[in-house]
Parts: sequence; C-alpha cells; structure tokens
Amino acid sequence: MHRVLDTLLGIDWLLFGAVIVLSGLGLLNLAGVPQYSDLLAKQAMFLVAGVVVFFAASTIDYRSLRSSTALVWSLWGIGVALLGGVALFGTSIRGAANWILLGPISIDPIEVVKIGSLLVLASYFSKSHTGLVFLPRVLLSGAIIGIPVAFALLQPDLGSAVVLAGLWFWMVVLLRVPFRTIMLLVVLAVLVAGVGWNSVLHDYQKDRLVAFIDPNADPLGAAYQTQQALVAVGSGGVFGQGFFAENLSARLNLLPESASDFAFASLMEQGGLVIGLFILALLSLVLIRVARVAHMATNNFSAIYAMGLAVLLSIGITLHIGMNIGLLPVTGLPLPFISYGGSHTLVMFAMLGLLQSIRMNQPQLQQEEIEPMSELSSFL
Repeated sequence: MHRVLDTLLGIDWLLFGAVIVLSGLGLLNLAGVPQYSDLLAKQAMFLVAGVVVFFAASTIDYRSLRSSTALVWSLWGIGVALLGGVALFGTSIRGAANWILLGPISIDPIEVVKIGSLLVLASYFSKSHTGLVFLPRVLLSGAIIGIPVAFALLQPDLGSAVVLAGLWFWMVVLLRVPFRTIMLLVVLAVLVAGVGWNSVLHDYQKDRLVAFIDPNADPLGAAYQTQQALVAVGSGGVFGQGFFAENLSARLNLLPESASDFAFASLMEQGGLVIGLFILALLSLVLIRVARVAHMATNNFSAIYAMGLAVLLSIGITLHIGMNIGLLPVTGLPLPFISYGGSHTLVMFAMLGLLQSIRMNQPQLQQEEIEPMSELSSFL
C-alpha cells in the first residue's frame, strides 16, 4: 500500500495530464472519421494499455538499468534482431516491409529499437564521457546507432532512420563534444548522404525530396500528400470546420493517412489554428517537463536518458508537424501521443514511465528550487 501511495505521489501529474489530453485528441481525430471506427477502438485499448505500462515502468528502479550494461544491451539487441528479421518475415504496410504480424497484432520493431538505443546511449555516454574528446569513442557510439539505421533504410523507412541518426547526433552535440569533431561528423554525414542518394534511397523517396523542393513538379504524384495536407490545414482556418463535419478531407478520403502520418493536418482542419496552437502548447509542456529532469538529475545516466528522450520527442514532433505544413519532406512519422499506432503508443508511455522512475528515486527532482548537482554541470 505504501509503495503504491509513494508511486502516485511521485508522479509528475502535469506531464501525465498533458500526455493524456494529447492522446485524447488523437482519439477525437479518429472519432470524426466513420471509416476509422475500428482504429478508434484499437487505439482506445492501446491508450489504456499504455497507461498501465507507464505506471508499471515507473515502479522499476532505474538504477537497475543504470548498473546493468547487459540488460540495456539485451533490449537493444532484441530490437535490432527484430528489425533485421522483418526483412524475411515482415509485412508491407504503407510501402514499407517493417511490420511483424502476430495474429491480429502488428509489431513495429523500430519502436523497440528507439527505447533500446536511448538506454544504450545513456549507458555508454554516462560511463565514457571523459573519452568523448577522442574521435574513435564518438565514432563507436555512432556505430551503435548505425546498425539499426542501416536496417531501417533497407525496409525502407527513411523517417525512422533520420530519427535514430538525429538522436545520436544531437546527443553528441549536447554533450559538448569538441567542435572540430562535430564538424568532421557533419562532413561525414554529407558524404554518406551523397552515397545514400545514389545507392540506398528508393525512387519514390527521391521523388518526395524533389517534390518538396518543387511541389508543382508532380502535384498528383509525389507532391500529392503535401498538397492535400496544406489544403486541409488551410481549410481549417482559425476555428476549424468542426470535429464531426461532413466535408472533412479525411472523411472524403482526400487526406492520406490522416490517422497517423498526417494527424496534425487532420486536427488542424477540424479545430483550426486554435487546436494547432493548443497541441503545440501541450507538446511544449511535455518537453519542458522532460528537460527539467535532465537539468535536475544528480547522476549522468539519469541526465543523459532524460536529455535523449527530450531529443527523441523533439525530432519526432518537428518532422511530423514540418511535413504536415509543407516545411519538410514527407517521411511518414507519427506525432507523439496523437497518431494511431500500438507499438508507438506503448513505447512512448514506457519511456515516460522510466523517466518517472528517475524522478521518484531522486527526491530533489520534485523541488523546483534545487540547483543541479555539480556532476552534471559538464553536460548541461
């Protein structure tokens, strides 16, 4: 009884409340489209399961992850093995063979890879940060992420590859690796991008990038999704057309993947600029609460995990909203806590649950006026 009470008292209810409201908006987005009735029921179950996972993960003592390198590497290895396995056993959904079907359940291994990679990087950087001034140490951390990035590109899943690569790069930057090393990594990234354009990217992925630069080049082909998303956002105006309006683009099957890849555009059409700003405010609140744990943590593993989670969320939010409003190429990424998806929902709640474990096992994180400990000053 005391354990349950301590858990409830230690939860960041402001963060949890924001996430629940965002998830509720995701359900509302599905409810406004009759053909999504099955998805609505499934996502409601995913949300309930996600809340259970959140509280279960919050009861895990994060120090067991901090001290057990084998445990975090095992989780990463399972995710990478599943990601590689979809090449043989995966089912193609929306043009990418990155799903494993177990009866009525579909599993996206990339989500397991995300949490595994975040934990592995937190463990690696927290134990070897003094060696990050040496390029080989930085490149080794890049190789850890490079393996699942390569598997993601083979699916092909360019969006997830960008998220994982971005997670590693921004963690390296925020950990204050020497500037000359960062510039060298940028040069290497440009060279790899050049090779990838000629040898890795599929024609439709190239077409999407070209269409982003010149949307009028193929308005009914590669640029169709972007154009329809912009139409949906524009038709929403300030206050939107209503959440159950009959002429919604999603209802008329004009806005593709409005339950997932273009959830933000769909909600903007229904709720207008008002709902768009409301979503941005809630997402900003989530990021602030996560970043606060990174700022206040008393050990390197906690700080780097929280920092990495903030980076992971920021990349996903930026890429999703950017492609929904025509500022970034279409990469097919979900909007955290809003887009439909069981694997994505469960993993997001699991990562936040582990964040709550860090918060509850460091009482000073619940005191706003406490300054970060000196051990962390070299990072943040």
